[in-house]
Parts: sequence; structure tokens; C-alpha cells
Amino acid sequence: MNAISTLIFDFGGVIINLKTETDWMQQDLFPNYHTESLIKLNASGFFNKWEEGKISAEEFLQQMQSIAIDKEITHEIIKQHWNAILKDIPVHRVELLKQLKQQYRLILLSNTNTIHVEAFEQYIIETFGENILQTNFQTVYYSQEIGMRKPNREIYEFVLEQQGIHASEVIFFDDKEENLTEPKKSRWKTVLVDRDITELTPTVLKDL
Repeated sequence: MNAISTLIFDFGGVIINLKTETDWMQQDLFPNYHTESLIKLNASGFFNKWEEGKISAEEFLQQMQSIAIDKEITHEIIKQHWNAILKDIPVHRVELLKQLKQQYRLILLSNTNTIHVEAFEQYIIETFGENILQTNFQTVYYSQEIGMRKPNREIYEFVLEQQGIHASEVIFFDDKEENLTEPKKSRWKTVLVDRDITELTPTVLKDL
């Protein structure tokens, strides 16, 4: 078996703290958009397509505006509601990444979209004075940019091929069990992130 060379991290709920999806929906989405319309959009795959780059930011904003309770709502306010799920990145997680990159190739693999990316990259620059994702991860993969998203098998195969590595060289950290299913089938070592990665990661690496 090949030695572990690469650590792949999810972003939301792993590197950056998030509101729970329930709190986000109850506090920011349901009060401002028609609930049935949101549910229908989700069932139609609209939000998945948004994260896969099949829908532009302008199309996304227009669609959200069309189901808003306040028909005078601006695109900027919609962005605020959409970005309300994003919270903070603790400094101790950044310090962990700085340590890990000395020994491992670090990859970021995130289901996300341009509106979130613009918001959290601005937050990162304002908070840390540099883009700590670019300085600590060898490669950053955003679903919307590469046209595929977790948990579909193709995205995991794409990362291995792009990086020129074997599944046995990888440990993949994600906070959603559904995103670990396909990698497990391909013999990736996977870790469900159920507590802070500064507690979890050293234990995982020590047990290799």
C-alpha cells in the first residue's frame, strides 16, 4: 500500500464554521422566500445545478427574486440571505493547515458557488491579510468551477487524475456521510468530521 501523501478537506463545516442548515433556512430563507417555491426548486435540482456551474449567478439571483415574498428585494439583499450560512474560520485551524502542509499535499474540495466564494474570500482577506486557502492548499477545487459536485463519483475520480495520485495515498475529511460513500467504494481512507479538525486530524494521522 502506498504511504499517505495527500489530505483532502471539505470546506464548509470543516475549515469554515457554518450555521446549521435548519437555522439558516428558518432564520434567513423561509422568512424571505415562499417556502413551497424553495422546496420545489430544491426538488427540481436547481440548487445542485447552481453548484455545478450550470446556472449563472444572474440566473440564480433572478430565480430567487421571483420567489421572494418582497418583490422589491434587491440582488444584494438576496446575496446577504444566501451568505448568512457562512460564519468564521478559527485561527487554530489555519495554524493546523500550516503545519500539515509541511508534510502532506493539501487539497480543498468544496461544493460551492460564486456568491459564497466571493463572500468567504473577502472575509478571509479582511481577517487574515492573505488568501489562506491559496497559501495552504496546493489545489483548490470548487464544484461550480469544475462542473461537478459531491457526492457524485466523477468528482473524486477527477481529483485523483488531476493530482496524479492513487486512492491509497489519500485521506478525505468531510462532515457529510453521503460525501464519503463513493470514496469508500474506491478504497479512499475517509474521515467523518464530527468535531473540530484540530482535535480529529492529529489522532487520525497518529494511527496510520
